[in-house]
Amino acid sequence: MPTLLKIKEALTNPVWLAYRVCARLDRPALWHRYASLARNAGLQGLYFILSLDCDTVDDISVVWEVHSRLVDMGIKPVYAVPGELLQKGEKIYRRIHESGGEFLNHGYTEHTFFDRAQGAYRSCFFYDTLSRVKARQDIIAGDACVREVLGTRPQGFRTPHFGTFQKPQQLRFLYGVLNELGYRFSTSTMPIYGFRYGPVFRRFGVWEIPVSGQEISPLSIMDSWACFMAPDRTLSPECYSREGEALAKTYYKLGVGLLNYYVDPAHIHDQELFYQTVARWHQVAQPLQYTDLLDKLAESAANAGR
Repeated sequence: MPTLLKIKEALTNPVWLAYRVCARLDRPALWHRYASLARNAGLQGLYFILSLDCDTVDDISVVWEVHSRLVDMGIKPVYAVPGELLQKGEKIYRRIHESGGEFLNHGYTEHTFFDRAQGAYRSCFFYDTLSRVKARQDIIAGDACVREVLGTRPQGFRTPHFGTFQKPQQLRFLYGVLNELGYRFSTSTMPIYGFRYGPVFRRFGVWEIPVSGQEISPLSIMDSWACFMAPDRTLSPECYSREGEALAKTYYKLGVGLLNYYVDPAHIHDQELFYQTVARWHQVAQPLQYTDLLDKLAESAANAGR
């Protein structure tokens, strides 16, 4: 059953509704459009980016184990860590950075808390509930924290709880702040943006790299929390594995595109089906980091201009 929020959005956003209908009734057409947009963007093959959102203190104790295993598999992990948690796990995250991990600015303030009554983590500190001044301050503070802790200048950003910060005016605000900071990219949009504009596109001076969706439900995020951790989950690790296999087959048939997925280390550190899914994606797509992808696009554009 659709939620009241989705019904309201469908009534006020005909573009959203059109993509929803296509995703349900004609997925092949949607994927065909995606492949065409990928080629137009300059992609010449299949690429795979795996980012790890480290949103709780639980991630700190397992993240090096996850990082080491992924690197041994040939993956090039990217990390999105709120500044306050980057400081708490400074030694581990600096070690990851020194071993080649790419770090995004993920804001400064912790945006989850442990609800003892529920026995689970809950989300907080949503940008759509903040004033523009406070949101800007959090982005700038996150940038300063990455520089201080890791000694490097972040080139990209992911909005905390980005699914709630998708309106055009919100994204314009975001890209304006990122332009001030001299960032190259953001990866802060839902899968629908990949089908509407492509797996990577430029808006207001900043590259945007939407998160990828599911195969059976292309506009929905493939979430490690939903499959591996949520106390009331209806999905399972087996669901993640099956969906991962379906995605590998679909992308392989397309021959072009970007698998842009994220997980939380604490959700998957001991889940063999997750690592098997990653290995399957590696079979069909070349692992990259975000800056690698943008460098490839720049090279492709330069070659085209010769």
